[in-house]
Amino acid sequence: MRIVLLSLNWVEYLVEMANALAERGHDVDIIVKKDRVRETVGDQLLALLSPSVTAHVIDDRPHGLRDPRQLWTIAQLISLLRRLNPDVLNVHEATQTYLPFCLRWGSKAPLVLTVHDVTTHPGEDSQEPPRRAHVRRFLRRRASAVILHGEWLRKCYIEASRFDDGRVVSIPHGCYTVFKHGIDTSVTEVGRTVLFFGRINRYKGLGNLLQAARMVAPQVTEFRLVIAGRGGDLDNYREEIASSAYCTLHEGYLSNRDVARLFQQASVVVLPYIEGSQSGIVRIAYVFGKPVIVTDVGSIPEAVRDGVTGRVVQSDDLAALADAMIEVLTDDTKRREMSNAASEMVLGELAWSKIAARTEEVFRRLAD
Repeated sequence: MRIVLLSLNWVEYLVEMANALAERGHDVDIIVKKDRVRETVGDQLLALLSPSVTAHVIDDRPHGLRDPRQLWTIAQLISLLRRLNPDVLNVHEATQTYLPFCLRWGSKAPLVLTVHDVTTHPGEDSQEPPRRAHVRRFLRRRASAVILHGEWLRKCYIEASRFDDGRVVSIPHGCYTVFKHGIDTSVTEVGRTVLFFGRINRYKGLGNLLQAARMVAPQVTEFRLVIAGRGGDLDNYREEIASSAYCTLHEGYLSNRDVARLFQQASVVVLPYIEGSQSGIVRIAYVFGKPVIVTDVGSIPEAVRDGVTGRVVQSDDLAALADAMIEVLTDDTKRREMSNAASEMVLGELAWSKIAARTEEVFRRLAD
């Protein structure tokens, strides 16, 4: 089967899925944006891909549709889709305004839409611009099948779209093994370190984490809280972070090698979200054998075995969040057991080979 995977945001995801599908004997092409490649895997893209996978990097310039430079991107993508002529086209939902035009004129293949977030998050654009909302509606109407990364998300999508005819399926999000390429074997865990990683928007709950950390610090020797990322909510806590003896901030762009170092140094990775859908951060933590502490929002707990690979706490219970951090940080035996269980998830239920097999079933139903 000839499969084309198109994502304008999730480069690492496409690398993992493409490799797994190629191992199952399919001809796979991926289409990604130049700037996202540069921000993520960089010049490692071809080295990370299986020889059976072909990568196509488009120059998506941030200009209006009438800008000649953007018109070149549109022409490039239409021509590419026509030439590849896939049996199935898998598109990861995005809101670039040129997408509907490119899909109308570039491909008649069955469209499988992968949706990472059913709705926007608090702290992001609560009122989506009309053009982007139009793109989202177009993709969801055009899709022959929709993949969500969790049963909770599947139910939300069905409720929002008001149909359930078997086209909407839940398939787990795999673990990001591509980050292993950034591992430095000389780097080890530092003290008793909690890592908060990713976009720092209001729904991520950084304020709750900082409050809980104040309960943890007096009870855990060598306690460290590392905050890594960027986002609009960070400004609300800069002063508190700067004045704290146990907080360290890594703001801005982080290469995959920098990301690997942070996860290697961590004792536990914490996602104190007050709202959420699903998270690739849990899947990065597992690759480095790190337990996770998450809140009970969205489909995030579906990837965590409470008490085995980490802990799940209520999103509004700061004492429970603090207790979970104290438990994992101070019980070395339990943390090692959780670390081993986290590593097993990478080759177990969240292995890309298993996820690709389930995704292939969706593709075959449409291609046959």
